[in-house]
Amino acid sequence: MLRATSILLSLAVATGIAAQTPTAWLGEADIKQSFSGVEIDGVYVDGMKFTESYDATGAIVYRDTRKALIGRWSVVNGAFCTLYQGAITGGCFKVVKVSANCFEFYFLADSEEESATPDPGRPKWIARGWNKKHAATCDDKPLV
Repeated sequence: MLRATSILLSLAVATGIAAQTPTAWLGEADIKQSFSGVEIDGVYVDGMKFTESYDATGAIVYRDTRKALIGRWSVVNGAFCTLYQGAITGGCFKVVKVSANCFEFYFLADSEEESATPDPGRPKWIARGWNKKHAATCDDKPLV
């Protein structure tokens, strides 16, 4: 009985860990297809909401309750980069499509150059977003 309980507990822990680990980062083509010409709403890990518009030309407009910024977006080495004029915020992110209309953004690097390095470091979950034209399909908890 103790062995069966131990096995079940091990399976539960393993399943929980596996469910909280991103299984596949979006590739460059998927990132471009998912965001080019799209406006998203999102929320950061601290609960602050934001809106971001990604023009097909690479222009970007960002808004939250404190500021509005303009800049450009790009995809470099599988990372989604959002860089703003005159701002120290932004950076490059790995992206996971969690569900039909829910994306998670994991901070990877401060710049396109840094994201092009072979291993700039372990990405850290920073935000979740969804295409404004469709109902969001995000849960309350991030994958990690």
